[in-house]
Amino acid sequence: MINPNRGAAQVSLMWVIAFAVIMLLSLGVAFLQNDQLTQLQQKHDNAVAESETLRGDLSALRNTRSEDLQVLGFSDGEGKFVSKEAIDSQVKEYIDRFGLDSGTVKRIEDVASPVFAKYEAVTGERDALQTELGQLRADLESRKQASTTAQKERDFTIQNLRTENEDMRNSKDNTISDLENQRDSLRDSLREAQSEVTDLRDLLDQQSRDSEKALAYLTQRNDILGSRLNNVARRAATSDGTLLAVGPENAWLDLGYAHRLAVGMEFDVHNAKSHRVKGRIRVVEVEEKKARASIISVVDKYDPIRENDVLVNDVFDPNRTLIVSLLGDGFGLYNQNDIRSKLEAIGIEVRENVNIETDFLLLGTAFFDEETGEVLDWGAYDSHKAATSLSVTVVPQRDWGQWLGI
Repeated sequence: MINPNRGAAQVSLMWVIAFAVIMLLSLGVAFLQNDQLTQLQQKHDNAVAESETLRGDLSALRNTRSEDLQVLGFSDGEGKFVSKEAIDSQVKEYIDRFGLDSGTVKRIEDVASPVFAKYEAVTGERDALQTELGQLRADLESRKQASTTAQKERDFTIQNLRTENEDMRNSKDNTISDLENQRDSLRDSLREAQSEVTDLRDLLDQQSRDSEKALAYLTQRNDILGSRLNNVARRAATSDGTLLAVGPENAWLDLGYAHRLAVGMEFDVHNAKSHRVKGRIRVVEVEEKKARASIISVVDKYDPIRENDVLVNDVFDPNRTLIVSLLGDGFGLYNQNDIRSKLEAIGIEVRENVNIETDFLLLGTAFFDEETGEVLDWGAYDSHKAATSLSVTVVPQRDWGQWLGI
């Protein structure tokens, strides 16, 4: 016989098993649903992110479009909407500005093409300018390098010049030192010279005393010679010749080359009795014992030069040989040797020193001081002093040159 409690226990176990199976199935179904939910949530998140990205791109595109519309003038200032009136106004402005044919403008692209062309032209100019700018920069860089090189060369030159300057300064210092040594040496020489001058002054004083004694002796001798000098045949103020005949412009005289007469000599014409000066003549032609002269001046036209008037030349004597001495730094166009020869040719003897036999001291060109350029006094020369002390006639070059025609 079957136990009714056992049957009930079996039924309860079955229900437990069934409930466990259902729980397991529920858990499986729940797990599957949860995984799907996770995938769906992931897809949803991805879709939201992609949507946000697309919204950002759309916003950026709208902003770009808005900026383009603002640039082209096809929208309001904020780029919120497109204005047909603005488009028409801007299209008309572009047509006028770029010179387009309004009949050919049907679309905005018809307006954009010239703008793009202008843009490309401007871009080309910009690129050309950038290229030129690059070249200028390269040139500038080259010039900078050249300037740097020049700066280095200049610094090198300055350094060389400084070195040379320093060398010159050292050389100058050495020169100064040498000059100072020379100065000291000259000072020593000067002291020695001053000592010699002192000795010479003492000697000069002694010589002066001796000279005073000699002067007293010479004074006595000069008195003796003075008495003799009166007896020496000096050049007398007498006539040297006579006029043979006189014409309107010429005169003939009784002197010729036999009397040592020369062309160019000049004579004063005196009255034979009163010895009054009547005029002056110059010899122009000389024969053996006569000569022709031109009349160069007449003192009184009412007392003209006449036949038998006498001739006087202070430095010419047809009857004796004159003795002269020369003093000067030259004699016109002639040196001392040449003038000596010319004087000897007309019978005048030239001697070196002046003595009691000397008739004339002939002066030439004055002497000049080489340092000051001043004319030196004739009285400083021994010949002039001797001529003065011996009463020898001193004749300037202007006078004796005319008398002798030299």
